[in-house]
Amino acid sequence: MGNGLGGAVDGIKAALQRHGKRARPGGLDCALADRIDFLNPEHWDALTRDASFFLSRDYRRLLETHTPEGMQLRYALVYRDGRPIVALAAQVLEVRGNQLANLPGSRLRRKALEQLTTRLLVCGSLVSSGFHGLAFAAGEDPAVLWHGVAEALYRLRRADRLHGQIDYVMIKDLDEARHAGAAPLRDFSYRPLTTEPEMAMAVRPHWRSFADYLADLNSNYRSKAKKVAKQVADAGYRIERNADAALHDARLHALYSAVEQRASTRLSALPPGYFGALAQLAGPQHFRCTLIRNETDVVGFITTIKDGSRALGYYVGLDYAVNASVPLYLRLLQCLIEDAIELGCDELSFGRTAAEPKASLGATAQTSHVWLRHRLPAVNALIREVFTRVTPDAAPQRTPFKDARPAAASED
Repeated sequence: MGNGLGGAVDGIKAALQRHGKRARPGGLDCALADRIDFLNPEHWDALTRDASFFLSRDYRRLLETHTPEGMQLRYALVYRDGRPIVALAAQVLEVRGNQLANLPGSRLRRKALEQLTTRLLVCGSLVSSGFHGLAFAAGEDPAVLWHGVAEALYRLRRADRLHGQIDYVMIKDLDEARHAGAAPLRDFSYRPLTTEPEMAMAVRPHWRSFADYLADLNSNYRSKAKKVAKQVADAGYRIERNADAALHDARLHALYSAVEQRASTRLSALPPGYFGALAQLAGPQHFRCTLIRNETDVVGFITTIKDGSRALGYYVGLDYAVNASVPLYLRLLQCLIEDAIELGCDELSFGRTAAEPKASLGATAQTSHVWLRHRLPAVNALIREVFTRVTPDAAPQRTPFKDARPAAASED
């Protein structure tokens, strides 16, 4: 019992030491802003030039004019000796526990979430999946960079008190390599949480068309893929690729909303006009919209973003009444592959949900993490106990390609 008490005391002391480190200036300077144009544009561009499209100033302006209801945008530049080393984009919003239902679950954790109503500061993007909230200067010590991230988020949280107390801070969507480099966040009472994996697939260099992709599938999966396309065509629907998203924005938003309303995690909802504005900003070299339609109605769509060398399956919308008998969703996933090939990408991200059909197309699970902390040290201990002991379900492993080695897990 004595050892247990001693361990508890040591834990409290360590928590207080971390709190003190977080609360002390780290020799870094920060510029905070509510709009991207309030920050030094040259400094922001220097850091984000080779980072995600979603960190570009043009995209940030678009999001400022098409912000989901209840969300406020925040920005920071972190400086060391007058030199910008971190660019940070974040959002603040109020969250209720039932909005987080699809995070890895247990009975205890779900019960705890049901009682949750809190304000959340998220470093990253709540309207895209990926590492879209941070850009770092090259050649800097990772410990200094992550110290800068923690300090900027601390200052943003404190500066936001006029709008209400922010309880939780989250840094989202770190892959395995970035997750390992973010270990210094532990000194600031952040704790890692493994989330649903990203389903991604390499785009093979010799693929020049969807037919090349099909040729690499084994006969069973190739037959299934062709059957999906035939079922959609036989039902009287056609594929309209490179569609004008601005022209169809109202219908796209209606179909997107149908999917959003069914989602178990609903942190934010895009407003009307977003898809059209995004298409006009990104242009055909970086944005694709594919429709499934007949002569009178659009019953499904999917969008693709070229982000560096990766193609990102962005948002999808469905008429669920039609999808119940026609494989619209599966056909739209196939269209993502065609987009990735045409855009000249090296990799395609299918996103995080519906792992089974994506694995059957050739995607594999890529581990993803968020880092989370509460403003109170005692609650951080609860986070560690309740949240971090739960791991997500294993993603399915499939071997659709002729030259692939058998997966570790057998197929059903």
